[in-house]
Formats: sequence, structure tokens, C-alpha cells
Amino acid sequence: MKYFIFSLVVVTALASCNQPNGHRSPEAMKARLDSLKNELLQTDIAFSQLCEEKGRNVAFIEYAADDATVLRPFSMPVTGRDSIASLLKQHPDSLYSLKWLPIRSDVARSGDIGYTYGTYTVDVKNIGKEEGTYCTVWKREKGKSWKFVMDTGNEGLSAADKTMDKKIDAKEKKEEKHDEAMEKKKKK
Repeated sequence: MKYFIFSLVVVTALASCNQPNGHRSPEAMKARLDSLKNELLQTDIAFSQLCEEKGRNVAFIEYAADDATVLRPFSMPVTGRDSIASLLKQHPDSLYSLKWLPIRSDVARSGDIGYTYGTYTVDVKNIGKEEGTYCTVWKREKGKSWKFVMDTGNEGLSAADKTMDKKIDAKEKKEEKHDEAMEKKKKK
């Protein structure tokens, strides 16, 4: 009987050491979520730093999940890392720099999905700056790294933003006319 009670105590003790996530103490769960929130925030900061150092196109491909989606103004959603890469290649990032600063991150209790949001600045050479807000949804991959699954942003934090699109459109039209004129000269 002594061995039965001893065995029961040992089994109970061992089982309690291996509790699933749902049975963690509230303090342990809070500490885990706080750690994951900080990890996600640091990931978003590293994402922005890579964007500043190597350009938007490189950074977005590096941090995109295979099934990522980007939402952009006046455009249908673009889904899949390869589709996003194709879209980005159409718009070289050599004429501007993009950087952002996350304000907040949060993570689901499961620890496998979260979001960040904050502010961004785009500095377009010879045109000016545009400021706005963004939101990125992230999932934690099997290798424990975070990859974004949804990214979107809104312009409009500065008065200059209202005229920024008009300036960019005007510059693109001017370049198109120049290209058309050059093509006509080549044909003659």
C-alpha cells in the first residue's frame, strides 16, 4: 500500500510538471504573452530596419509568409509571396525610402498569430514625404520566426499627403510623355 500511495504521488507530481498551455498559471501565461509581444515588436522593428538598409522589395519578400497578402490603395489584394515579388518588381524602390515605427503589438493566447501597428514615412526623391499608418498581421512559423500574412497602410498623417499623390502622378505622366517622345524619335 505504501508503494501504491508513493507511486500515485510521483505520477501526480510528474503529470503536473507537464501541463499544457491552457493550464498555466495566469502569471506564467501573462509573462509568456508579454515575451511574445516583445518578440513580435522587435521583429517588426527589424523588418523596418531591413527596409531602410536594403529596400522595400527585399524586406517585404524576406518577411512575407508563403500565403501573405498585401492590401494597397486602388488595387485588388495581392496574395502569395511570388505574386507580391512580381508586384514589387514592377515598382523599383530606388527612388524612395520607406521606414516605420510600430506603436503596439499584440499576440493571441495561442502564441501563433499577432499584429503590429504604427506609423510610416515614405520619402520620395525630389517630391517630398508622405506619412501614414499601417497594420501588419503576423503568424509564427514552425521555426519560431514571425512572418507577415497581411499588410496594409493608410496615408494621411500630414497635410502634404493630400498633394503627394498628385505630384507623383504628374511626375509619372511627364516621364511617360518623355518616353513616348523618345519612342517616336527612334521610329523616324
